[in-house]
Amino acid sequence: MKSIKAVVGIIFLTLILSGCAVAPPKSATGPVTFTFSQSLWKSLDGGGTWKVQNKGEGKANTTGVAVLNMTVNPYDGNNAYFGLKSGGIMETVNGGETWKFMSNFISEKVYGLALDPTTGKTLYASAVWQGTGKIFKTDDDGTTWKEIYTSPAGGPLVISLMISQKNPNVIYATTSDNAVIKSVDAGASWRSIYTASAPILKIAEDASNGNVLYAITNTGLLFRSQDGGEKFEDITANVGKATKNYGGSGGAVLEADPSVAGRVYLAGTSGLVVSDDTGDNWRAISTLNNPQTFPIKALAINPKNPREIICGAVQATYKSVDGGENWITAQFDNKMAIRTLKYNPSNPSEIYVGFTN
Repeated sequence: MKSIKAVVGIIFLTLILSGCAVAPPKSATGPVTFTFSQSLWKSLDGGGTWKVQNKGEGKANTTGVAVLNMTVNPYDGNNAYFGLKSGGIMETVNGGETWKFMSNFISEKVYGLALDPTTGKTLYASAVWQGTGKIFKTDDDGTTWKEIYTSPAGGPLVISLMISQKNPNVIYATTSDNAVIKSVDAGASWRSIYTASAPILKIAEDASNGNVLYAITNTGLLFRSQDGGEKFEDITANVGKATKNYGGSGGAVLEADPSVAGRVYLAGTSGLVVSDDTGDNWRAISTLNNPQTFPIKALAINPKNPREIICGAVQATYKSVDGGENWITAQFDNKMAIRTLKYNPSNPSEIYVGFTN
């Protein structure tokens, strides 16, 4: 036995002295992983059932993920981005099975995200950096980012961002000091086109006419432009006729139907209403709850079936496949509240939902 040990020792010493090394065993753990809050969910059956997708890979900027907005790649439904209240941007390339923080993005809070609709490769983000509102752009999946707009100082924030589906060079953004700005050269330059009486939460574009825009303020005022933002008109009174049971427009959620020209939805404390003539006339859609108690906070329309709509309120979704006549409900075991809903454009049976605190 002693002679065997001696032989083994001589062989090992010979390997060391000859410059050979004994390779360490390969790691069985794989990439660094983490679990974050139950703020990202996905349905594979059109909103019938939902699965939480809160597995992360790589470095975790935060595990208390709170979603502000999201966008799904129109050419690859497995690729989606969430803009966060804190932590920057999270991306998935495998349909939400795992998420990674975009490590080269410097801002913490991300109010707006938009992908170039013609390629799905150029990503824009409106965010806050050192207290100042800015817009950033990447053409290489976040490896490098270019600042393409900044507010003059700390205070004014860029609270929404929208790329025209008709012309990807046309971008609209709104600020917390009531301004609407526009670029016609993919963010290389900007000009102010309108100043509202209150901050505009969102701008939506008509399905067939890129010159028809809708805008909703944080006070519930609804505006329309029919010339690409050169002029806006207040059409809030038109909405009030359909929401007389609750008074005012009460709107906070604005969505233009992605496939039906002239159709636009508005939701909030006055319920859910829809217009089929670019906002001239509105009709109420009956929902299952008192909107003043549980207002709709998110709304999405199936891009391939305009009869199918889905809404989110607190911890539940409500889906209709007949234009709002009947609703199917789904409850989430979650203490957070629904913030955003998005269909996968290439496969609308898949729906993402983001929660915030």
